Amino acid sequence: MTQRTAIVFDEPGGPEVFRVEQAPAPDPGPGEVRLRVAASGVHPTDLVSRSGARPLNGPGPHVIGMAVSGVVEQAGPGSTWRPGTRVIGMALPSSRYGGGYQSRLVAPDDTLAAVPDDLDLVTAAALPMNAHTAIQALRELGRGPRATLGVVGAAGALGTVLTSLAAARGMRVVALARAEDRERVLELGADACAAAADGAGADPAALLLDAAGGPLDAVADLAVLDGALLPAVADGGTLVTLRGWRGEEQDRVRIAPVAVPEEWHRGAQLAEALHGPHLRRPLRSFAPHEIAQAHRMLASGGLRENLVIVFDPEL
Repeated sequence: MTQRTAIVFDEPGGPEVFRVEQAPAPDPGPGEVRLRVAASGVHPTDLVSRSGARPLNGPGPHVIGMAVSGVVEQAGPGSTWRPGTRVIGMALPSSRYGGGYQSRLVAPDDTLAAVPDDLDLVTAAALPMNAHTAIQALRELGRGPRATLGVVGAAGALGTVLTSLAAARGMRVVALARAEDRERVLELGADACAAAADGAGADPAALLLDAAGGPLDAVADLAVLDGALLPAVADGGTLVTLRGWRGEEQDRVRIAPVAVPEEWHRGAQLAEALHGPHLRRPLRSFAPHEIAQAHRMLASGGLRENLVIVFDPEL
């Protein structure tokens, strides 16, 4: 039987709970494929799952990770994918397939998108989760070209993708980021960048209003600042939040939480993120046995590079 390498843990805890083990790789069923995984992205949600702050299904061992790239190794009955096709997709640890921290993964057809030949799979592994989140956020905004969008945390992994995609759609993007990230954010397509480091205790809403020249049609709160950003949003505008809303009920502004698992079966939409300046974000790769190091690095915060676990560098 074909084997897979999996990064697993039995009980939630710190990074030290991980271990690497070999296990049989399941065959794909109807409308499914088995991927030979090139790499898996490492994201903040992985830290939440590992720590136990997010419930895990059933007893261990658990496999987490929500973003993968790889090659279709085997296609199940009725699958529309051909073996050998290079793909990316979001994994869902709560599903029966498990997460992306494994060298072989069975995935439903509609969770995947084909990767162009000019994009390497290790770079692509960092995309699926952030791209799905950014695309859902843009859908929730309900705004077309020329709308003004504030992106708070524009230099982070998600902010980089959202800024790039919004600019490509013709939106006027006003970013909020550290002063040292200003040039990079403008290269992503932002029209203006307010420096979050402009004075201790600077008001983020005031910074956005000043940079935009007035209230914004929408603001994406990627830094979980909640109500502090409301003054920057125009009447009837939208505030997109990542982790639910912890402020008071609003009538003037629509609060739009994003929930990325809802995007799992919308794999085709990932094609939008397979080109653009966000792909130039620096990358740091780790071997499977270095997973604890990757989690500690991500938890330290302030990273300006994507983190991935490489299972097969030859793909």
